[in-house]
Formats: sequence, structure tokens, C-alpha cells
Amino acid sequence: MKWLKINTVLFIAVLSCWAPLSQADTQFRVIVDASGSMIISDPDKLTAEALRLISDLAPEEKTTLGIWLFGEAPRVLLPEGPINKANKAKLASYLNSYVTQDVKTDLEAIIALLLETPDSEDLAVGFERHWILVTDGMVDISLEDEVNRASRERILNDLSQQLEDRGIHLHTVSMTGYTDKDLLQTLSLKTNSTHTEVAIPEDLLDTFERIFSQVDPEERLPFKGNTFTVDKFIHELTLIVFHEPNEGPEIVTPSGSILPIATQDNISVALSDHYTLVTVKNPEVGDWQVNNVNLERSSVRVITDLSARVTKIPPIIFINESINSNVGVFQKGEIIGDQNILNMVSVKQTLIRLNGEHKEAIYSQDMEQVSNQFQHDIKQIAEPGNYELVSHLDGQTFSRELGQYFTVHPGIEFKGEQSSENLVAFSAKPSNLRLNVMRSKVTLELTDKDGTVNTEEMTLIGQGYWERVIPVSPDESMKVRAQLIGFTQAGVRFEYWTPMWDVTRSGIAAPLVMLTGSVVPSVVFNVQPSPSAGVAPVFVPPSVVVVESQDEESLVEEPPVINDIDLDETTESIAGLSTQEWILYGVLNVGGVLLLAIGVLLYRRMKNKKDLEG
Repeated sequence: MKWLKINTVLFIAVLSCWAPLSQADTQFRVIVDASGSMIISDPDKLTAEALRLISDLAPEEKTTLGIWLFGEAPRVLLPEGPINKANKAKLASYLNSYVTQDVKTDLEAIIALLLETPDSEDLAVGFERHWILVTDGMVDISLEDEVNRASRERILNDLSQQLEDRGIHLHTVSMTGYTDKDLLQTLSLKTNSTHTEVAIPEDLLDTFERIFSQVDPEERLPFKGNTFTVDKFIHELTLIVFHEPNEGPEIVTPSGSILPIATQDNISVALSDHYTLVTVKNPEVGDWQVNNVNLERSSVRVITDLSARVTKIPPIIFINESINSNVGVFQKGEIIGDQNILNMVSVKQTLIRLNGEHKEAIYSQDMEQVSNQFQHDIKQIAEPGNYELVSHLDGQTFSRELGQYFTVHPGIEFKGEQSSENLVAFSAKPSNLRLNVMRSKVTLELTDKDGTVNTEEMTLIGQGYWERVIPVSPDESMKVRAQLIGFTQAGVRFEYWTPMWDVTRSGIAAPLVMLTGSVVPSVVFNVQPSPSAGVAPVFVPPSVVVVESQDEESLVEEPPVINDIDLDETTESIAGLSTQEWILYGVLNVGGVLLLAIGVLLYRRMKNKKDLEG
């Protein structure tokens, strides 16, 4: 059996040598609303500029990009292909000519089309799929509401499930307040992506830059005023600056010279009306200065041998779920454990709530050094929304900055509706698959008009959602909310109270169910006990609770360790092959033998022909 597997591996290796090399590890597909209302929502076509920004940010040949328009019918604007100079030129010409004049918005058709569209052949095995949807409307394919609702339901149920199954991240962007926010947000939550509401068209650029940073996070250099410091360990920097039209940046090098904003030697430049990208290889060490730009929206990405790494944060965090963060300092891929060096390093984390181009700092907290890492726990982020956790590392002779973007959302979507003439049904559906439905529990709290409180546990339907049907007597009224005692797939426990619902019934009429407003969650957050659990928490604003680090397993990414192979397990796995696996290996080996035989025959024929000619 062992020789059969070896032959199979060798055969596949030979075939892989003949196959075209695929290098791109990330797929971007952008879906743009082409309805006539986009002329009002985006009069200056900043959507087009945001598309150029993605192509300028992405490393060439490492990312594929395709752009589709949708309205009455879906259509291709830019066929998917690797990002390179040729495709960037095509993109620029196409973006200047496309029009938005459709009278309908058939979102179902465009998502279905993209699900059927084959991936680019330039993508490597195991690539990531990131799709971005930009729209200013809602499902609008008919004058009949029932037709539109049916299409919406197919998107929420059938198509969203296909997106989940294929691991597609669908980032959604609302251009106005008239979009179907519930639909777009649900699609993003289910696919571990962000939903962003854009207040003004200029925010599109920040939104696209943020999405790209989520997909391809890199270290940054922090700004001090309008300056940043380059150290000897930095091999390359990319300055991303936003500015007003016709006002390019002025960049002053440490030696005092003005950096030319033009591609040459070790400098490459991408220019647009509202942004400029400047990449410098082997940049001069010292303090750099930047003028004529919006510094709050600008950043400096770097490639360096001396780096910081931080625990990954899931794209979706539940309200009141803890975030355990660890930061390590690495040199050439190896974590630094020298305490003499680490004692010179300090790390501070700042939690920022994002609202368009405006950023609200919620709090800042120093991280505690534990062994060769820096640790910090964040608990009880009670406000939903998009956030950034910034880790600022100061090593006295060098500094680094890491930004992590994520969305905070309730763990369940809780709704009530009339079920019959005297019944009301409440349901609680998980908003994201990170919630472990089998371990979690949802309990209804019912308060009648006399103030009496009763609780009823909701029933788990299959493995999908919770439900409870409540009888309502004539002239009865009550307030209903639910408590989630939730567990993530990683085993983190948290609690969440839903907003309150009113249930009323006038006489023998059918009961009415209405959402009356939010309540302040009464939260008790529990974690596993640890030796450091008695450390007192520090004061922070009420929407976020911060405690000192717990003595938990390190989560900082380190170079992978190759473990010894268990020969007994290997032998057992070989002996336990299924019939289908035997057939597969047999077919592959027969194919390999035939391929080799054909090669030998061709070689002999060519050799005989050569001998005859000689």
C-alpha cells in the first residue's frame, strides 16, 4: 500500500510541474449598483476611485480583481484577472466610461451569477474569497411587493447559505439610508465580513482601505504630528495619504530633500484625485515629514525584519464577549525573549469606534508584560458597531503600530410575531456561526402588567435557532425579552439581554407584537479562573470593561513547529482506506503508468527518426 501512495504523490507532482503556476492568494470581486439613483448618491463617481484604490493597494500578481455591475441585469465591467499593469490600465479605461441608469436592482441575479462564475485560473490552492457589494437601494425587481419579498428571502436563505458554504466573505457598503440594512448586514454577519453605512461618498475610500487592511493586515509606523520615524530594520514603506482634489502631498525626507512624487528607481507612485500611494524601497533612516494631507485618514505600511505580531481577532465579536490580546516582538520571524530588550519595550492598546471617516477613541490601556509577551483582556463591549483595536509598540529606537478591524454585534437576532388568534411566537437566531448553538441557552423573561416576572426556556429547533410560542389571553399585556447565555466555538462564555418587546391583546382581537426599544444589558461576564484572576480591574468608560491579563495560553502566532510523525497512526490510517480511496489511488497510478509509457514511446519514435535521418 505504501508504494501505491508514493507513486500517487510522484504522479501528482509531475502533473503539477506541467500545470501553469498560480500565485495569487486573494480574490477580490466587487459588485457595484448601476441603478440611476447612484448618480445622486455618488455624483463624483468616488466608487470608481475606490475601485482603483483596491487595485493600487494590492500587490501585483498576488491578488485577482473582477468588477461586475448590477441593476436590471448583471454584467461584467472588468473580467476577473490578476492585478498587474495591463489590468490596471484596462480598469482605468472602463471606470471612466460605465454608466448608472438602470431602473431596477436585481441583487439576487448578480449574486447567483457570481456564484456560478468560475474562479480565475491565476489563483492558488486555498485562496481567500473577498467580495464587496456597493449599493444605495434594496431588492427592487418588480412593482409587486410579494415578488420583491420572495427574491429577498431567496437571498437570505439559499444564496447566503451558498456564500457561507464556499467561505466567501461578502463585505457590504450602504451608500444611503434607504438601503435594506437588515438584508445587507445579515449577509455580512453570516459571511464573517463588515457592513458599513457611508454617510458621504468620500467615506468610500476609507471603507475600501479598511476592508483591504482586514484582508491583508500589515504593520504601520505611527504618526507623531505630521512626522513618522524610519529605523534601520525597515526594507520598504508605503505611504497612503488622502487629500483634496488637485492637492498632492509634500513628503520631506530625513535629509531635508523633497521626495519626488513620480515613479523612478526605488520609488513607485499611484496618483488619484483624492489619494496618493507612494512606495519607497530601502527608505532613508530618520524622521520623515508629510504635508498637505489628512493625517487622520493616512497611514504608513512597512515591510521589516523587526516586527510585532498580535493575536488575531475574529471579524465578528459578540456583544459582551471578551477579547484576549497578546503581542510579541519578532526579529526575522523569531520571537524575542531577551528581557534586556523587552524591558525597553512598552505596548499600549487603544479601542476606537469607527463612524465613517470619524474615529472615536473609547479608551487606551497599557499592556502587561508576561514572560516574552504583552497581554491585555478587553471585556463587555456593549455597543454594536465597527471597531479598530490599535496596538502601539514603542521600543525607544523603533516603533510599530498594528490595527485590527472587527464588528461587534449581538449573538442572536430576537424577534416576535403573531402566530395565531391567541398565540405569539418568539424566535432567537444566531447572527454568526461563531456561536456554539448546542452549548448556548436562551431564556424568555415575561413581565405582566402587574409586574410579575416569569421565565421560560426557549426550545432549540434542530441545530439552527430557538423558538417559544406563548398564549395571550384577552385583554392581557406583557413585556418580553430574552437572555442569552452564550458560548463561542472556542468555549468563551458571555451573557446578553435582548431589547424589550411589548405584547398586547385588546379583547378577543389578535395580539399585537411590537419592539418598544432597547434596554441596558445587565451583564455578568464569566471566564475560567486563573492565578491572576484576583487582579483588580482599571477604570474605563461604562461601555467597555478592561481587566488585567489572565494567565492563559499564548495566542501570539509563532513559526510552525513540525511534530514527530506517529507511525502507529500512519499505519492505521493506511490500513483503514475506503473502497473509494483504493479506486482513486488505482486510477491515478494507472494513469501515471500510461503517461510514462506514452513518454517512452514518443522518445523511442523521435530517436528512431533521428537515427534514420542520420
